[in-house]
Order: sequence, then C-alpha cells, then structure tokens
Amino acid sequence: MKQTERFLSFLEVERKEPSLSYLNELIHAHQTKVKWETLTKFIDYEELSPADSYLPSVEDYIERVIEKRAGGTCYSLARGFRWLLEDLGFQVNYLLMAPGHMCLRVDLDQPYYVDVGYSAPLFKAYPLHQSFTVHAAAETFNYTVKSDREVLVERTPGPTKTLKPEPVGWNEMTKTILKTHDWEDGFAFQTLKLFGYIDGVAISLRNNELRQFKESGIEDQVLSRDEVMMWVKKFGLDTGLYESAVEIYKKRKGNEPY
Repeated sequence: MKQTERFLSFLEVERKEPSLSYLNELIHAHQTKVKWETLTKFIDYEELSPADSYLPSVEDYIERVIEKRAGGTCYSLARGFRWLLEDLGFQVNYLLMAPGHMCLRVDLDQPYYVDVGYSAPLFKAYPLHQSFTVHAAAETFNYTVKSDREVLVERTPGPTKTLKPEPVGWNEMTKTILKTHDWEDGFAFQTLKLFGYIDGVAISLRNNELRQFKESGIEDQVLSRDEVMMWVKKFGLDTGLYESAVEIYKKRKGNEPY
C-alpha cells in the first residue's frame, strides 16, 4: 500500500480533491490522532546524523506514527504533513517562526496558515493575512497580522513568536532545525513531553507531571513511574519507544525523569 494511503487510513480520512474543506478535515484528523512529543527527538539525536538534520525519512516517520503512535516536534510534524498534502495535490510550502518554529502555508483561493506542530488548539486552516483569536481550555491563541511581512503569534500561557508569511526553502529550514539540538538550552531536550487528545481532552505529560485541560478547569497530578506508564498506554504510545527515550534522558541528563 502506498504511504499516502496508509497515512490516510490511519487518519480515517478518504482521498479527495484539494479544497479548503478537505484541508480542514485533514488538519482536524491530524491534530486529534498524531502526538506532539519530544521522545523521538531524543531517539533521533542518538540514531541519526546532522546530514539528516536528525530527522527520519518520510517513510520512517509515517511508520512510526502508525505503528508506534508517536509524532514528534514541529519539525517532524510539519515535514510529514507537508509531504502528505503535496502528494494529495495541495500547493504547500514551509513557513518559519522566530525564534524557532516550523509551520505551513497552503495556497488555495488565498494563502492559509496551517500548523499541526504547535500543541495549539488549531483544528483548521486560517487565512494567512487575517488576524484571529482562538480560545480553548489549554490556552488563548492570538494571531495578529502586523504587516505583509510580519505576524505576531501570542500564546497565553506560552511564548510569543513572529511569523514570516513568505515561503522558506528546506535548506534554510535545516539551519534552524540543527540549532535546536542543544542539550543545555534546546527546549525539546529539557523534558520527556507527550501531548495529545484522549476522548477530546487535551492532555500533557511532562516527565512525571500530568496536566489535563478540561472545560471545568486544569487538573494537575504528579505520577509514580507505574502511573506514568499507565498514561503512556492511554495515549496509545508504544511503551518500548517511551522506555528508549527514558534511557537516553538518563544518560544525557544524569538523573531520572520521575
């Protein structure tokens, strides 16, 4: 079976002609089924090389999403989703946020901002040059167009970044990706983080700290090792992959993640 068909089957979405409604269907499915996580960031750094930008091939990435129920950080997620969209006939390019984030631009009747790698409540495409605000249990996401060349992206709580609306080539993106592989300051190497949706609820597992973003309020819990593994299974993530990331974390950080 072609990789595209395997990916679509996993997302439970049929192949259709490119359109805004189809794009939104794909985004919603991806956001609810593919995990944002730093676990594979640890593993890829150990197993891959700078020549690969420490990123798996598209084939390996799709295999990992389907068989291991993993995903990655924005760089893996945006790259994989771009590949899928392009194979489905969409006109799609990379966009870069400063100081560091990769998302996508999809051109249909107008250019659209598409972001499946920000752990943000973005379940559809948004016109690239129009401001918008999204309120969710986990956060408020503000997208403010300052000019044709600058968009301010503010997350409350969370960081503020600047989006450049013009497409960026892959060679330029790799420079940004390689800069994230810093064991002292790189955000993805500070904790083993897993984020996704279980029964419609946004849930974050950071080392042994669980946070559930419910409509009734945020619920926090500190977990034992057994409880961590219980939640890893609830996420559907392959436990062997998680344990591999734990071993790398301990080796690199010199301490236990829980």
